[in-house]
Amino acid sequence: MTSKYQSGKPALLKKMNRRLILELIFKNKEISRSELAKKTGLALPSIMRLVDEMISQNIIIDIGKGDSSGGRRPNLISLNASRVYLLGVEIAVKTTVILTDLMGNIIDTWSSKELPDSTPKDILNQVVENIDKLLKLHQIPNELIGGIGIGTPGTNFKYERDVPFSILKGWEKIDVKTWFEKKLSFPVHIDNVARTRTLAELWFGHGREYDDFIYVFVDQGVGCGIVHGNTIYEGHNGVAGEFGHHVISYNGRPCYCGSRGCLEMYVSVGAIMSLFQAEGMDISSYSELLNSEINFKTQLLTQTGHILGV
Repeated sequence: MTSKYQSGKPALLKKMNRRLILELIFKNKEISRSELAKKTGLALPSIMRLVDEMISQNIIIDIGKGDSSGGRRPNLISLNASRVYLLGVEIAVKTTVILTDLMGNIIDTWSSKELPDSTPKDILNQVVENIDKLLKLHQIPNELIGGIGIGTPGTNFKYERDVPFSILKGWEKIDVKTWFEKKLSFPVHIDNVARTRTLAELWFGHGREYDDFIYVFVDQGVGCGIVHGNTIYEGHNGVAGEFGHHVISYNGRPCYCGSRGCLEMYVSVGAIMSLFQAEGMDISSYSELLNSEINFKTQLLTQTGHILGV
C-alpha cells in the first residue's frame, strides 16, 4: 500500500501525517502502532517516531496491551482525553454550544430556545457568554481549549430579503470567523452547518460504516454534505451540497439569496411554519406544530415531503 501523502515539504508532510494519525486514533479510540502503519501506508519507523513525539508532548498515551488473535499482544495507544478540550457550536433552529474532551466525550452543553427571533449578533453574544459560563463551571482555563468548530447558516448571499422565519436574515452581513476570533483566544474553524452535521455522522454515526454517502440536512435551511472516499467533498468555493438554492419553481416564492422559487422556500422549517400560519394557525415553534392535532397537518407535510423527495 502506498502512502496517502507522496510529496511536499518535510514540515508540511509531518503536519499532515500527524493529523492523519490523530484522526485515526480518534476514530478507533485505541489502536496499535502497526495498525496505524497499515491504515496510513506510512513506514512503521515513521509512525513510531511521530507517535513517540506526541507521547512526549502528552497528546497520546500508552494504554497497555491489547488482545491478540495469535502472536505477541500489541501495545495500544489512545489520545490523552484531558490534554486538550474542544468547543463546538451549531447555529440552526436551536443554537447549541457543546464542550468535549479530546476524545469527543461530552462534558456539558447549552442550547437556546427554538426559533430565536434575535439578531445574529445577539445570538453570537449568547454563544460567547455561555462558552465562558461552561469553562468557568468546569474550571477549564482558555489555554487548554484546542479550538472551536462552528456550524453556521449558509454563506455568500448577495442580497438581504425579509423572508419570514428565515434564520439566515442578517447573516450575510457578518464575517462570523473574524467576529469570534476577536472575542476568543483560541483557534476558530467555521463551516456550513450541513457539513458540520455530516462530519459528526462520519465520525460518530452511521457514516463510520461507509466510505461514500450523502447527509441531507433540513432545518431552517436546506443543504447536504457529500462524503466520498471517507472525506467530505467541498467542491469549488466550498458550495458542494448547497442544493437548497436550486430553483424548483420559476418565478416562485422570493428567497433571501436573491432568486425566486428555491427549494429551501418550500421544504425548510421556516417555509413549513409559513404555510401553516398562512392558514391562520397560531403556531410559535416547529415542535408545537408537530405535536399539534391540526386536521390538514398530514396533508401539508406530505406535500412538503414530496417536493423534497423529488
